[in-house]
Amino acid sequence: HTDTRQTNMGADSSKPEIRYKKELLKLSWRVVLTVQNQANKDSKDPSFASSASAEEKRKTDDVSIKTDKHIQPFHEDFEAQFIKYCPDVAKKFPTDFALVSKMIQTFISNAIDSKEIGPLAKRFAKSHKKYKLEHEHFDGFAQALVDTLQTRLGKFGTIELIKIWREVTNNLVSHMEKVYNSK
Repeated sequence: HTDTRQTNMGADSSKPEIRYKKELLKLSWRVVLTVQNQANKDSKDPSFASSASAEEKRKTDDVSIKTDKHIQPFHEDFEAQFIKYCPDVAKKFPTDFALVSKMIQTFISNAIDSKEIGPLAKRFAKSHKKYKLEHEHFDGFAQALVDTLQTRLGKFGTIELIKIWREVTNNLVSHMEKVYNSK
């Protein structure tokens, strides 16, 4: 039986260091999701690049990250990073990018919130068996995920914060790989 709670931040949440890391993850994840929501709004709004200025667009949003450039949806940034590390997945990458984005977001949210990720890992393993994934794919996935998070966080992605994300992501992906290889 595999320990499904080992990948979350709840190992010993009474320690100040763990609480601090967990709070940093939660806050930075909110920034990433805010950027994602902004990207979704921009991709649905064809006038983004038209006469309305970026400043006017920002004023109409409840919460937004200030940027002058068009923000791509999370899954597009992630796909580009993942293919950089694992070019062979370009032909295998799902066409339902929203599903990929939702899966990643669910895994990360559950890991941060100290929720059980075992059932998610099992579903992932079952649905991905047909791709005959190797260790390099899991490693590439982890690297691509951290790179995508770092891009999304921008100037908020400090060295220390990215180290924390790398630790959590590597643990999460390691668990996914164990479950994938156990069947």
